[in-house]
Amino acid sequence: MKLMNAPEDIQVKEPGYDVSRRRFFQLAGGVAGAGIFLASCKGSKPTDTYIGTEDFALLNFLYILQQLEAAFYTQAVATPELSITKDELLLLTDVRDQEIAHAGFLKTLLGKNAIPAIAPNFSSVTFVDRTSVYTFAAMLEDLCVSGIISACTYFENQAYALEFAKMATVEARHSAYFRDALTYNSFADGTVIDSNGLDMVATSPRTVLAAAENYIFTHFDSSKLPG
Repeated sequence: MKLMNAPEDIQVKEPGYDVSRRRFFQLAGGVAGAGIFLASCKGSKPTDTYIGTEDFALLNFLYILQQLEAAFYTQAVATPELSITKDELLLLTDVRDQEIAHAGFLKTLLGKNAIPAIAPNFSSVTFVDRTSVYTFAAMLEDLCVSGIISACTYFENQAYALEFAKMATVEARHSAYFRDALTYNSFADGTVIDSNGLDMVATSPRTVLAAAENYIFTHFDSSKLPG
């Protein structure tokens, strides 16, 4: 499909995503290569990655979040937590594939305006521990839901809002799964849903990006990011 009235060079066609194992690790931004990235920066000031302005800044902001998720789930599937069942691994793999598809969608949408692959930092996660993995997954999904919802309020081209509202619903389903896997019947508890049955996690793109940067080695110039 095509987004109507999109800025020049970013009209969208639904891409056919490459979800091969090789592609997973390419899109993940090199989880295992993070140490190489750090070594290359040693002794020099990091260069900030400019994410653009207006709608391009918002799209790259979402691309950062989706790259982070794709990288996390790629690692979680590659080195699964020790107690994981066959069915849980299949579900985790489905989530990985969907996040890689999201990252691919945004990269195609951005075209030549897409930032380079990020370098994720998952030093706070113990991938062989179920609680560590699922807690981080739920947090990351909530962060991405918040980021998508907030971005939709700032897009100049409102055709984007519909597309990313659909993406937000998928992220929310992921969050509900990981929450319930951790604590039964917590999939939509009072920490994320208010008394009117509405999501409480929406905040500004800048706030979300600042939180996400705790798990990314890459430095960003987000000075033109709305919100």
